[in-house]
Amino acid sequence: MPNLFFGIKEDNNLIFDEHETVHFKTVRKKENDIIECTDGKGYYYKVKIAQIGKKKSFGEILESKYIENNEKTFLALFAPASRWERLRWLIEKSVELGVDNIYITKTAFSNRDYKDKVEKINMVIRDSAKQCVRFHFPNVDFITFKGIKNYATKNTYFLDFNGQKLPANIDGDVSIIVGPEGGFSKEELDFLFSNFNAIRLGNKILRFETAAFVALSYFAIVLNKI
Repeated sequence: MPNLFFGIKEDNNLIFDEHETVHFKTVRKKENDIIECTDGKGYYYKVKIAQIGKKKSFGEILESKYIENNEKTFLALFAPASRWERLRWLIEKSVELGVDNIYITKTAFSNRDYKDKVEKINMVIRDSAKQCVRFHFPNVDFITFKGIKNYATKNTYFLDFNGQKLPANIDGDVSIIVGPEGGFSKEELDFLFSNFNAIRLGNKILRFETAAFVALSYFAIVLNKI
């Protein structure tokens, strides 16, 4: 059951799409029930459900307020365009761990095109953000591999067995670059070692989504993102 519902404000009403309407029916919400909602842009709404339709619903806004994002640090993930079921899991967990931006990159060994699946990806982000009560939904973007340099934060790390241990002290925003199952190509590694800091998680070979989850969990705790 989601802890929040998602809606779009129109006048004094919140409009719920088919996805949210299905959720209403799944958790047995009824007309006149009071629910808590967000628009994903920072607003909290207390809403009285006015009508539950077949594909669309709406409710009366009883209370609204803007929830400030008081987090002092920024956490970003650069994820490879790998198999959907693994990428989907990683996106879901990234939202729960407080990631602010998710960049999907094509690499030599992960070149799937997800630009036509923006709505599908945003739905994963929405459901995960609702579950963990995030009023500011993270952004997702598609960039080239070398385009990472244009979006990298002050502390940008990539996962590699030749890297250093996880940093104990961090000052400023953090970005994590994760390679695909087949690893990075030589050209990609040359680019990464020339521009960013390599870190290692341990001695075991992990799936890319597991490695990303471990790294993000560490930095999420250190940066007070969860």
